[in-house]
Amino acid sequence: MPTPFTHLETAQRMLRDDAIPQPLRDALAAEEPAFLLGQIAADARTNGDLRREDTHFYSYDHSISESPWRVMTQRNPVLLRPHSPAQRAFVAGYVAHLTVDEVWSLDMLGAHFAGREWGPRPFRFLMLHILLIHMDERDYARLDPGHYDSLIRAQPVDWLPFMSDQTLADWRDFIGQQIKPGGASQTLEVLGSRIGKQPADLRAILDSPETMQRDLWAHIAPDTLAAVESSMYARARDALVTYWHESE
Repeated sequence: MPTPFTHLETAQRMLRDDAIPQPLRDALAAEEPAFLLGQIAADARTNGDLRREDTHFYSYDHSISESPWRVMTQRNPVLLRPHSPAQRAFVAGYVAHLTVDEVWSLDMLGAHFAGREWGPRPFRFLMLHILLIHMDERDYARLDPGHYDSLIRAQPVDWLPFMSDQTLADWRDFIGQQIKPGGASQTLEVLGSRIGKQPADLRAILDSPETMQRDLWAHIAPDTLAAVESSMYARARDALVTYWHESE
């Protein structure tokens, strides 16, 4: 799934997107710390020893039949009745995250990595992570430096019934340390450990245009990635607006 830096870049665009009603954007901007944390919170499961289905409301061994954010609110209807403006902005960000991951899972992971055999499964799994890192590094470079000061001010107060405030705060701090001035991304280390690769091995692939073209772009064209990302963003934006109206 897309990394926290890609989700933060999505949040950044939403805060500036004229297609989102101005009153909604104003409300999100007023609670920017909570909104930014909401956009990355689902991935705090890695810190909280939670399963994907506990935080993303689907698993890889079952097809997605209903939007995960709908499943989340059906199982936790209290999220449609937020107790504070901060919680509402946080959940709106969480809804956007789940929708980005839903589209990625169906339109990229399922359609082009699981559903096509353009190389051995371990090779495709490696290239999936190379693609995610490529997006991650692009989006990390696009982040507004001010997001650190904003994110680090998020103070969860019973924002989720299925994840503790402490887990959210720990994740806030872990991501915040990477985006603060002078900070450094740990994506290569985190994803490398997941797939049994050293950061230097991943760096060598990413820094070789010839290898990237042969092993990734020849199978997943940049235009294909752009189309999926466009759909991810548009669907996430629509879901955010829908949640906002339904949570009034």
